[in-house]
Amino acid sequence: MYEQLSIKNKLTKAHTQNYRNVFALNRNAAGFNKEMKEIVYTLVCDRTDGPFVYDLDENEYIDLTMGFGSILFGHNYAPIREAIEKQLQISWSVGPISPLAGKLSAEISKATGVQRVAFFNSGTEAVMVALRLAKAITHKKYFVFFKGAYHGTFDTLLSLKTDPVTHLAKEIVPGVTQSILNESYLLEYGAEESLEFIKNHKDEIAAVLTEPVQSRNPAFQPREYLQELRNVTEENDIALIFDEVITGFRVDIGGSQQHFGVQADIVTYGKVIGGGLPIGIVAGKARFLDATDGGFWQYGDDSVPLVKATFVAGTFCHHPLAMASALKVLEILNQSEGKILRDLNETTANFCARLNAYFDDNQYPLSVHQFASLFRFQTPGRLSLLYYQLLLNGVYVWEGRNCFLSPAHNPSVLADLEAKIHTSCEQLEDQGILKRSKIGHGKAIGIE
Repeated sequence: MYEQLSIKNKLTKAHTQNYRNVFALNRNAAGFNKEMKEIVYTLVCDRTDGPFVYDLDENEYIDLTMGFGSILFGHNYAPIREAIEKQLQISWSVGPISPLAGKLSAEISKATGVQRVAFFNSGTEAVMVALRLAKAITHKKYFVFFKGAYHGTFDTLLSLKTDPVTHLAKEIVPGVTQSILNESYLLEYGAEESLEFIKNHKDEIAAVLTEPVQSRNPAFQPREYLQELRNVTEENDIALIFDEVITGFRVDIGGSQQHFGVQADIVTYGKVIGGGLPIGIVAGKARFLDATDGGFWQYGDDSVPLVKATFVAGTFCHHPLAMASALKVLEILNQSEGKILRDLNETTANFCARLNAYFDDNQYPLSVHQFASLFRFQTPGRLSLLYYQLLLNGVYVWEGRNCFLSPAHNPSVLADLEAKIHTSCEQLEDQGILKRSKIGHGKAIGIE
């Protein structure tokens, strides 16, 4: 497999090596070990279309990465591309605020039920600002996040370990010091003990931050727990923050808030809503969003901003191209009244069910877990070599392993995709890597 991939991706490897001394890219060392050294690289592509990406060697791959989930409709989707091209003819400058920003905020409010909306550059930045707003309004300094969640690269969230006594997040990443983590409580998601901890520390906790469905664990969809979390935070003046950078505008137009029947205080969005362009959104109740600008006032009377504002800024926060792209995404979703999402979610659920049935029938210790159009393979131990076998057979899954389908993955593409997955499993079995178990491990786990 290693030699075959090296030949297939010859130009990708040459490009990677040629620029390694000047181009510092963490993905080019992801999962590094000496045994796999020759296939540790990020696929380099310069062309995409629909459900496909094409590498420098002109190999075609069925793409399951889909811009890390930011490409909902498929690559090079004409309505999105045309909206960007049209805005490009008008202006792509920043400084004065684009009129599209106000229009987009109103459309997001209408679609999701949030009261106010602020724009930033990425999901990481949106989460950072959301926590700052929560602290500014509650006048408390600690916050809670949960093991297994991914909230971007903000320093105070970069930990996987917790102190067993204090429950403070522990230093594990070079450059992220313990002092930065000393206001971050890291708890177990879904545990009653976590709810009790929040209650017992209510006077110091400003916010509880959660991915309603963790992108790294889409099988766990804790509706009742989220509702209880809402009750606990509401009763104790704690901001409930939903990180919907991945689930927002994917599971439903109204996101996880609508799906689970839980209204958060602050919600962060990104990925899907940007239509493939960089965007981060902080939205929610006026009580918290007012800390960005002092709150509502109007011309022609004696009204003034009444809330003490914290500091937020960013050169490209309201970039006209991102605003135009996001408006087109919402327009398409609204015109279909959410049918595009419902159909895609059903397609993904059926696809994953078929894969799990195949794994069970063949007694392969593999499974797929799914939420909306997001899914993940469960590949314990050496079975992670499945991703490299898939790459060899023309299926691209990025290093973080979250997978996504789009409407461009039509029945013909899905049939081809399933065949490639079957072939990859059988090849791994022939190599002695994938061994049959007496008990099948595949289980159809999906959206509630």
